[in-house]
Amino acid sequence: MIAATLVMLAVLAPADEVAQAEQQRLDAIRRGQDIARFYASDYRGINALGQYETRDQVVQAKADPNYARVRDVSVEVRDDSVIVTGVEGTSDAGRERVLRIWTRANGVWTIAAAHSTWIGDREDAPPPSGPLPDPGVAFVPQTRAEESLWLSQNALMHAFSDANPESYKIFSTETSLRMTTNGDAIARDQWLETIARRQKGPLAVVDDVRISFFGDIAVVNLRGHEMNPTRQSWVYVRQRGLWLLHLRLTTLIRM
Repeated sequence: MIAATLVMLAVLAPADEVAQAEQQRLDAIRRGQDIARFYASDYRGINALGQYETRDQVVQAKADPNYARVRDVSVEVRDDSVIVTGVEGTSDAGRERVLRIWTRANGVWTIAAAHSTWIGDREDAPPPSGPLPDPGVAFVPQTRAEESLWLSQNALMHAFSDANPESYKIFSTETSLRMTTNGDAIARDQWLETIARRQKGPLAVVDDVRISFFGDIAVVNLRGHEMNPTRQSWVYVRQRGLWLLHLRLTTLIRM
């Protein structure tokens, strides 16, 4: 019994540490001070305008005393990496659905990657960027690790275009969620029904592919060439020897 309790504490400790760091980060944003220490030096995120951001850009944010986490907070531990999702904002009209991936190095947790997308419409929102020029050279994995991850990514994109929910199921977790450009969360079963009902169509056109690995977590960032282009984060976890899609966030690219 004692041994089981110790094991449980060991599993929960990283989640508690990151939850504490999350609260400290919110406090720092409210004060507009000491924000940099929560972000890795090579941090890369996608903001709610669909643009990439760096740590240097994040720390320039002005103090926001009303900034707060609202609800739907989830902290998921994967060894020395943690996935945090939730809803944040200064008010109901200014909420964002957020993803942050924390990694630990030398006992210190920092944010390595993040993604935000607005929930609902905003009157003062910049317009979408509009159609993009034709994509350049198709992405080619450069390492065996990238090849393994891209196998899953390619299979999922083909599963949608081929209207094949069974293939999508193989390469996604049971609890996977798809976050739309409007901030809605779609569970896997609902998305599988959508795939099954659709007609077969062309494969999605994507470019600007960037891949990152954080232990048993991997992220594929890409740009979608829809009528209103998007930036997307496909978050994978390693299970059964495969990379399985766990979360997908999509944000309109705005001018």
